[in-house]
Amino acid sequence: MKRMLLVLLPALIFVLAAAPVSMKTIKMGKAPYFTALNPVRNLIYVTNFASDEVWVVDPATHTTVGRPFYAGVEPLGIAVSPAGDKIFVTNMGPGLVKVVNAKDYALLDDIKVGATPSNVVVSPKGSMAFVTNFGKGKIGRVDFVDTTSHRVVAELEVGIRPLAAAVSPAGDFLYVVCGGSNEVYAIDVAGKKIVQQIPVGITPDGVALSPDGNTLYVANSGSNDLSVIDLVDNTEKKRVPVGNSPFSLAVASNGRVVVVETGDSTVSVLNPDLQKAASIKVGKQPIDVCLSSDDKFAFVTLEKDNKLAVLTLQ
Repeated sequence: MKRMLLVLLPALIFVLAAAPVSMKTIKMGKAPYFTALNPVRNLIYVTNFASDEVWVVDPATHTTVGRPFYAGVEPLGIAVSPAGDKIFVTNMGPGLVKVVNAKDYALLDDIKVGATPSNVVVSPKGSMAFVTNFGKGKIGRVDFVDTTSHRVVAELEVGIRPLAAAVSPAGDFLYVVCGGSNEVYAIDVAGKKIVQQIPVGITPDGVALSPDGNTLYVANSGSNDLSVIDLVDNTEKKRVPVGNSPFSLAVASNGRVVVVETGDSTVSVLNPDLQKAASIKVGKQPIDVCLSSDDKFAFVTLEKDNKLAVLTLQ
């Protein structure tokens, strides 16, 4: 194992308003991809797809913690239980979800899910995990997983190439973006049924909720914009132009939106009114973003650089 080190890089910043941004990077394994915050343990987990590892980062010190742990072959999506005791990791090739003990990183269970599981989210109360599966054909699938028994309790077909998902604060609705059919699927969790298909931009890949849970933001990598969806009536209200190929996004508690623009190798910060406040070059192939609990830092995976960028937002 190579020695883990912290590398400081000069930041190239384009400041458009009062939203200072600076950057440094942390060395990762191979092909770091998705991230998840454990708010209880105050740690960030990063899947490294090509080295079959999950790296652990302290968001306060911006350093790696211990050695990376094994969480299966081709780890991709990752989520943490609200209690902070379990980590769920999708294994894309084998079609599994690994359940890992967050205390000692011991493997607790293997869950067989659909073909090509891409991502996973956990309900606010922690009773259910939702796994998006690309599938092998034209139709994707969402698996409902009981987080106590670690078993799939329901399956629901959705659109083409489901990837990111978000759960409403009350846990009653699940929103899944389908990049191949240019839709967001609104799903009734209790009824395990689709209640609406919401047209959005081209190739939606990322999704995030507003702090009040009333607005859904969707990153459309094919049309270079964000869809803004009013969840009161499940309609797209407007589209906001952003950089090239926005792949993921995160929303801070103050309403600011952090957008990863993969095609431009940039991360942009939008004010609550969705006007761009700042943009920064981060490195090759930025993929995912995770905010620290206090929203002061954004952690962005750089797939081709094998690094994690740390952006100081305030």
